[in-house]
Amino acid sequence: MLQCGRCAPWDASHDAASRWLSPFKQALKLYTSEFENCEMEWDYERKKEKEVEIQESIECHLREVGIEEAQIQITAREFFEKAIQVTPPEKEQVYMHLVTLAPSGRGGGRSSKLGNIRLNVRTLFEAVSNSVFTVISATQAPWAIPFAAILLWNSIWRNTQIDLSEAEAVTLWVMWQIKDSNKNVKSEDLKPAIDNHARKYERQTLSEADIKHALKKLNEIGCIKAAKSASNTWWLCEWISPSYR
Repeated sequence: MLQCGRCAPWDASHDAASRWLSPFKQALKLYTSEFENCEMEWDYERKKEKEVEIQESIECHLREVGIEEAQIQITAREFFEKAIQVTPPEKEQVYMHLVTLAPSGRGGGRSSKLGNIRLNVRTLFEAVSNSVFTVISATQAPWAIPFAAILLWNSIWRNTQIDLSEAEAVTLWVMWQIKDSNKNVKSEDLKPAIDNHARKYERQTLSEADIKHALKKLNEIGCIKAAKSASNTWWLCEWISPSYR
C-alpha cells in the first residue's frame, strides 16, 4: 500500500485487478449491446396453436347448440375469417449471461411482447342475430340473441378472465341497437332502452346498479370507452383485443 502525505491510499493490487478484468468488461458490454438491439422473433407456431384452439371452441359451441355436423367446420371457419384476428407473441429467448448493475443499482432489460386476439363485436352480434350460431332465429326469439352471444363469447375466451355475464351481454347488445352514426351512446338513454327491451320481450329489466356494474366491466375488457367528443357518453369499440402468451 503506497501513500503520500496529501493523497488517499493507492492499492496497487486493485489497479492490477482492474487491468486484468478490462477485456472481460469489454466483452460483456458488447454482448449486452447485441442482446438489447436484437430483432424480435415472432412465435408463429404459438399463433397457429391459438387459432386452432379458438376454432375448436367455436365448433364445440356450434355442436352444443344443435348446428348440423356437416355445417360446423364451414360455419366456424367463415366466422373466424370475418371476426377474429390473431397476432403472434414474441418468442421467449433464454440467455445464460452475467448481469451487471449501474452505480445507481438499475439494470437494463426487456420483456417479450404478447400476442393479441382481436374479436369484431359487430360481427359477433350479426352472426348471432342471423341465427348462424343458434338454432333459434332472430325472428323467433330476438330476446335470446344476447344470451346466444354470451355462449359464443365465453366459448371463444374459454380459460380467460374475459367472460360475459347476462347483464353485461344485454347491456352491450342494447348499446349496439341505440348507437348513433359515430357509435356513441348517451348514458341517459341506456336505462330507458334496456327497460324497453325487457318489456318488449317480457324479460326482467336491469337496475341502475346492474347497468353501472356492467358498464364498468365492459369498459375494463375494452368493449366500450368514454367518448372524447361528449360528456356522459360511451363509444362502442368494434374490435376488442386481449393478449395471450
